[in-house]
Amino acid sequence: MKTLCGTDIVYIPRIKQLMNDADILARFFHPQELTNASAEHLAGIIAAKESFFKALGSIPHFLDIEISYETNGKPKIVLPPEFASTLSCDISISHDQDYAVAFAVITK
Repeated sequence: MKTLCGTDIVYIPRIKQLMNDADILARFFHPQELTNASAEHLAGIIAAKESFFKALGSIPHFLDIEISYETNGKPKIVLPPEFASTLSCDISISHDQDYAVAFAVITK
């Protein structure tokens, strides 16, 4: 078993600038991820996806994974079948003022 980790930080005001562009939103977010379309929330999703890609060591398409939430509010990554069969991932997202940060731990 191998453990990999990745982290990312996103500047929330930058996400605010992108929120009016539907094409950009469609390239980065699943429709379910846009149900709470605050800049803080979307920045956390971008940070979570980037931290996953960094831990994985490759950059799949942003729509290859989805950030969802358990009933208790804990974020989780919904993996496509080609990843889900070989690895598991735990993710944490936090926000403070102008920044969102995420940390991913992958077990292969």
